[in-house]
Amino acid sequence: MEMLNFYKLKGKPMRIMFSERDPSKRRSGRGNVFVKNLDKSIDNKQLSDMFSAFGKVLSCKVVRDASGVSKGYGFVQFYSELSVNIACNVRNGTLIRNQHIHVSPFVSRRQWDESRVFTNVYVKNLAETTTDDDLKMIFEEFGEITSAVVMKDKEGKSRMFGFVNFEKAEAAVTAIEKMNGTIVDEKELHVGRAQRKKNRIQDLKDKFKLEKIKRDMRTRKGMNLYVKNLDGSIDNKKLQELFSEFGTIISCKVMVHSNRISKGVGFVEFSTSEEASKAMLKMNGKVVGNKPIYVSLAQCKEEHKLHLQTQFNNLPWNVVSSTIAPSPLQHPIFSQVVAPATMLSPQPPFRGYNFQPYFMCGSRMASSFPLMSIPNFMVPQPFHPTIYPPAPPVGLHHGLPLPLLQPKLWNPCRII
Repeated sequence: MEMLNFYKLKGKPMRIMFSERDPSKRRSGRGNVFVKNLDKSIDNKQLSDMFSAFGKVLSCKVVRDASGVSKGYGFVQFYSELSVNIACNVRNGTLIRNQHIHVSPFVSRRQWDESRVFTNVYVKNLAETTTDDDLKMIFEEFGEITSAVVMKDKEGKSRMFGFVNFEKAEAAVTAIEKMNGTIVDEKELHVGRAQRKKNRIQDLKDKFKLEKIKRDMRTRKGMNLYVKNLDGSIDNKKLQELFSEFGTIISCKVMVHSNRISKGVGFVEFSTSEEASKAMLKMNGKVVGNKPIYVSLAQCKEEHKLHLQTQFNNLPWNVVSSTIAPSPLQHPIFSQVVAPATMLSPQPPFRGYNFQPYFMCGSRMASSFPLMSIPNFMVPQPFHPTIYPPAPPVGLHHGLPLPLLQPKLWNPCRII
């Protein structure tokens, strides 16, 4: 193990240590030290030599990317937890190859996510020309900074976001409170706690869900109004001016498309339900910009869908069709089609065999309707002879002249 440890195999250094069969000890993180802000020239063996004076080192690793370049941080696994405390107290903040390294006990991702104490800050919407030194100068007034980095792509261009890690958690909280929303280089910064993508998405979902619950509660209390058929020239300011006379307006917004053109609808929220009711009674049907506007109480998506479904079920044709029972002899495909008896004229019977008649729907069936096999068979029809009245004599037919009914034909064999 002493001879082959850190020996390069196919360009990658090997790490050899005694196997630990107990998974709880392997995953506990005890005796593990996290080291960051390392120079990119430091490899696994140099990092091990750097910490070997504080105790027995079981394993040592410098994290690298796919191309083999150091990411500037690594891990050192000691045999004893006492060595961890000594290494953190002695090595933390020391200058190695013109860089002050940061040494601290290892914290797992789960513990880091659940902890409310944090020192790492995420900064978004930076200018393209912002460098690591510029980012550090912006936040150094709030406390001592251990590292500040602007993330870059493969071509070396700024991705316009970065991370700032403070020495104390209080400095990180102060930086978020003071710098979030400020304008730097004509751009509004977004400053918050550094999180993994999974946790950040979950926090945003929880935030939007809470806002939706609050909005629905205000809607149920009758304080939010829905305004429709607005003129294209009406914006947020003009809409607020139209409804400001009825009370205190909390929020007012006209919905627009992606090209900033108005959708013709908007929402106005009042401080009390009485003000909203008064505005609805006065403004519903009022002509604004050559168009009568429609004002009603705003509804949640589920409530609006249920309201439309109830209105559709109460239409006249739905009531009539529901009272007519389908015939048991009717085909199941056409069980919903019920025609009055006056629409079907009686057909005379035919002798012999005839194909079974089918009823045709007025509209096509949906493509998702399941296929059904309809047998094509012939039904025997009983023979009923038709009895006609006797014809009148030819000579007594007063409608036509006699010569036309009995023409005299020339016969060459006739005897005169």
